[in-house]
Amino acid sequence: MRELPGAENGARPLDLRYLERPAGLHHRPYFPFVAAHAFRGAESTEHGLLDVGSANGAFLHYLSTRRPAVRCSGLDVLPELVAHARRQVPEASFSVGDITDAGSLPRERFSVVTMLTLHSHFDTLDPWLENLLALVAEGGRALVFGPFNPSPVDALVRLRVSGGTPSEWTCGWNVHARHSFARRLSAAGHRFAFHDYTPPDEAGGPGDGVTDPLATRPAVLDGRTVLMNASGVALPFALLEIRP
Repeated sequence: MRELPGAENGARPLDLRYLERPAGLHHRPYFPFVAAHAFRGAESTEHGLLDVGSANGAFLHYLSTRRPAVRCSGLDVLPELVAHARRQVPEASFSVGDITDAGSLPRERFSVVTMLTLHSHFDTLDPWLENLLALVAEGGRALVFGPFNPSPVDALVRLRVSGGTPSEWTCGWNVHARHSFARRLSAAGHRFAFHDYTPPDEAGGPGDGVTDPLATRPAVLDGRTVLMNASGVALPFALLEIRP
């Protein structure tokens, strides 16, 4: 079967759109949900937090205004976004790295490692999942937020705006099954849990001035609020918490 077009390391030219979105004005509705799990109870954050796929630094900007004592770092594969995030969020540190290339990643280990809406860029769980968990300090956790299929079916998705060329097919909305992650993590002896996410009623659209048809937004399907974009593909978002 012919391989689907996509970005092996998760990088997409599409993501340079974040250069036009100020971090302080791009707080997403799911940030409080992720932060609540990241800083639950009295669990230690002495080794800081690393956000993988930090883009314009919006999540770290959100944390800097609410958890100023936590040392925050960001990692992204696109140098342009890293430079932009450094200007937008000087309270955090940012570096260029590819989650599929262990040699490009920080040697430091972190109490909390987050990956928000990035795992759907990859067609498989290799090798990014192992590399992500290797960044977690002893006793720490990884938090992966994005679409997970509650049914035992993996869906690979490619989108393009109608009329585009074959080279314009874009990855980023794959819906891997929870079962696929569970099998992998159980086999490796990791503890994990899925936390369901329901977008708030006031979530609104993708943000003021954002007209991108591929931006995620709430929609009502069978009487319940779900997330999708102009493709019509439902995105069952959840948070996967892993304790390596």
